[in-house]
Amino acid sequence: MQIKEFINCVCEQIKYKPIRQNIAEELENHIEDAKEEFLKEGMEEKLAEEKAIIEMGEAEKIGKQLNKIHKPKLDWKLVVLAVILISFGLVVSIIRSEHIVPSTMKFIFFLIIGIIASFAIYFVDYKKLNKYAGIIYIIATCSIFFAFYKGIMINGIPHLSIGYVTFPPTAIAVPLYIIAFAGFLQNVNKENKVKMQIYGKNINMNVVKIIVLGIISLVILMEIPSVTSAFVLFLTYMIMASIKIKNKKYIAILWIIPVIGIMLILTPYNRVGLSNRIQISFNPELDPQGGGWLGVNRKQIINSAKVFGEAENMSDAIELFDEGTNFAFISILAHYGWAASLGIAIAVLLFSFKLVMNYIKIKDSYGKMLTIGIGSMFILQSIFNILLNLNLWIETNFNLPFVSYGGVNLIMNMISLTLILSIYRKKDIVENQWVKEIIG
Repeated sequence: MQIKEFINCVCEQIKYKPIRQNIAEELENHIEDAKEEFLKEGMEEKLAEEKAIIEMGEAEKIGKQLNKIHKPKLDWKLVVLAVILISFGLVVSIIRSEHIVPSTMKFIFFLIIGIIASFAIYFVDYKKLNKYAGIIYIIATCSIFFAFYKGIMINGIPHLSIGYVTFPPTAIAVPLYIIAFAGFLQNVNKENKVKMQIYGKNINMNVVKIIVLGIISLVILMEIPSVTSAFVLFLTYMIMASIKIKNKKYIAILWIIPVIGIMLILTPYNRVGLSNRIQISFNPELDPQGGGWLGVNRKQIINSAKVFGEAENMSDAIELFDEGTNFAFISILAHYGWAASLGIAIAVLLFSFKLVMNYIKIKDSYGKMLTIGIGSMFILQSIFNILLNLNLWIETNFNLPFVSYGGVNLIMNMISLTLILSIYRKKDIVENQWVKEIIG
């Protein structure tokens, strides 16, 4: 049997075709190395080649073992947890339908679109996104400016409008910024990195580019659509950068400088206003008819909620809570009790834990960066939303991923999650070392 014939026989057993070329090259190198050793012993070339192939083992058996290792794996646990959260989202749409009739049908419609889009994303090679980090960043930025200049203003916030669908640009921009930032970080230490000498020191211009583009995206979000989205994106950026940086001293600097900058930006007047807002958020009775009105109404539901069934005091703000955007958690607590709300909290906790575990298991550095970026976005939004609904956070606008009502948000959340699933399915198809382990 010749080398090509042996390799083809092995590769025929491997169902995941994209990995075949890598395995073929690894097998050929291994055979050539063994052949070279036999040639040094004085063996004839043809005989050396045949012996090298024989020592590899049975081609079909090797192929089947490699197929098991390189078989793409769907992360069913993460899928099940996402389905549970989406089911709560369906419940929220049903509650909402009591006030807005087509809510449930709209939710199902967007869910179907999300599923179709997810199927398409799942089989895309996520590594190709790295090449288009700059384009993705531009698309995210353009979506915000387009909403500002051509969109519809709702409660002072610009929204994009496509047909009958209206949504905030942050639904698209924030995930895209995270994907772009992961690409920028991945390319930061490339061999062809551009350097500039300042005061005799080499400055990696890729790092400068990341800092500048990161700040620009945050400023755009703060000034146009949403301070809360900028806050989540800022923390996500910091987490991603902290993981990429290995030097603890630089990590400390990375976190300290922005905090000092924020403190300097806040004037004494703003500090007083922020201090009052924080006090009212945690103690809404200080301003029950003003800034604390929502907090007071949430507190009424929390204090009168049952384990199962409706709360004794549904509060005067129940219709607002039932809109299902930022207050999905308190709405479910009001209508179905602590058991249902605890179910959401547990599902969110398990979902967050699974995202962190996926990050640990994934070997590819770019895949890890995308996973921790998108995962941080989900986890931070979930934590802040639940704390807000329990009057344990400042009165701000945070959605609960997959649960809060919002068609485009649901689609983008599903696409973002599918990207993580796509990365996970290839987590064992990154290194060629498996060939060496199997053939010894």
